Amino acid sequence: MKTKLLYFHAGKSSFVLKDIEILEEDFYVIDFFFDTADKKKYLRQFFNQLLFIITHIFNSKIIVCQFAGNHTFLPILFSKLFFKKSAIVAGGTDCVSFPSINYGNFNNSFLSKTTSFSFKRCDLILPVHKTLVEYEYTYQTNDFKKQGYNFFIKNIKTPYQIIYNGYDSIKWSCTSLKQKYSFATIGAGLNSRFGFNLKGIDLIFEIAEKFPNCTFYIVGGKDIDKPKPTNIILLDKIPNEQLPEFLSSIQFYLQLSMSEGFPNALSEAMLCECVPIVSAVGGMPDIVGDCGYILKHKNINELYDVFNYALNNFDLDNLGKKARHKISKNYTFENRKEKLLNAINSLIR
Repeated sequence: MKTKLLYFHAGKSSFVLKDIEILEEDFYVIDFFFDTADKKKYLRQFFNQLLFIITHIFNSKIIVCQFAGNHTFLPILFSKLFFKKSAIVAGGTDCVSFPSINYGNFNNSFLSKTTSFSFKRCDLILPVHKTLVEYEYTYQTNDFKKQGYNFFIKNIKTPYQIIYNGYDSIKWSCTSLKQKYSFATIGAGLNSRFGFNLKGIDLIFEIAEKFPNCTFYIVGGKDIDKPKPTNIILLDKIPNEQLPEFLSSIQFYLQLSMSEGFPNALSEAMLCECVPIVSAVGGMPDIVGDCGYILKHKNINELYDVFNYALNNFDLDNLGKKARHKISKNYTFENRKEKLLNAINSLIR
């Protein structure tokens, strides 16, 4: 009989579903969804989560949480009360603070406390990239000069292990000809109070005006209600199973975010042979390496130079193939599966 594992998350995104799939190889997984977007129902959700924990914790051996935050406070608290092992996968927003756009767990007083409590008292933190632990932030000067949970939580001693995201290079592959001078970015909540700037859509709006012969697709941007250049096409969310076909037709993938951990959309686009243009934040410079272009500072003139350099590259097809090879070689689903299962199993041996 498989060991029972309780899994807590704030939504069944693709990376949550992949990790559940991995964990089900060795464990009997029961998950709980805490809707962090609906603040009006927080008390009811805490109550429902408490009932869930009381119902299942006695015959469970381990608790795993995706990201730290309000939804992990009770699970980590009860893991200590009942001597259960716990691990938190750290992914991005739970490790940063950007007051200029009101973003990040450490930008909110209550959320900062629940996040700090969870990270300090779990048994293992599993960041998807080392920059989520701590790194020098130089992309723009309106926020902290360092990011990462280690910077915001003083005297944290919880052990951690870096485990990269992993991808299926068969599902994500190039199946069509590229549309020349086409650019795409994928995001969610892009019309929210912080999403437009967080994901660099403000820069895309600016740069599109300077390159009218290029076409810019913003997936998930259908609800953006700001004036835009005519060469920007706002698309609704594309179903996951249709994304490989869409990305296969795109020449460049843009990820000009102010903050990222290890973005799935970027890696999947690179597997579809899109040439990446990314901001120098989080894990993206490591992911891209010499397979694309890196914007070192949030500056429209620097971005203009990057675009000119990229558009004048006559070997884009090979660069796209190089980008695919980088992801397929270094960030496999099998590698994440092996390391994640080893890490979780090691806690209960």
